[in-house]
Amino acid sequence: MSRIIGFDAIVHGNDKILILGSMPSIKSLEENMYYANPSNRFWPMLSKIYNMPVTTREEKLKLLKENQIALWDICHSCIRKGSMDSAIKETIPNDIELLLEENPSIQKIICNGKTSYTLLKKYFQREGICCSSTSSANARKTLEDLIIEYRGVLL
Repeated sequence: MSRIIGFDAIVHGNDKILILGSMPSIKSLEENMYYANPSNRFWPMLSKIYNMPVTTREEKLKLLKENQIALWDICHSCIRKGSMDSAIKETIPNDIELLLEENPSIQKIICNGKTSYTLLKKYFQREGICCSSTSSANARKTLEDLIIEYRGVLL
């Protein structure tokens, strides 16, 4: 297995919220876009919460910008077979502290799933809001469940 490297942060300079994932899936890495796997409910969830269409990359980026949401992953790189968070090994974290220092308008960190939350605490001793993973692997939660949960912390 080789080391995989994630994406740069999406930031706009006036963001109030940082959503942290763990590491992009294989499909996301192939598509060069966060949450690109069609089975992941991240974009459909945000689309419903903010009542904005997100069928194109441009629409997804517009949704983030208009709603002052920064997006990044806790892992800069790791060793991982497949796309499951449970397979993440040898993590090198992104510099979350520097991102927050350079973007003082960020008031809230929302972790998309337990892995990002656990690694945030491990590497940065920071508290975030741990929300359920939007991955389809999290079959216990429906899209409607996720919308209700995230709406409560985003709005």
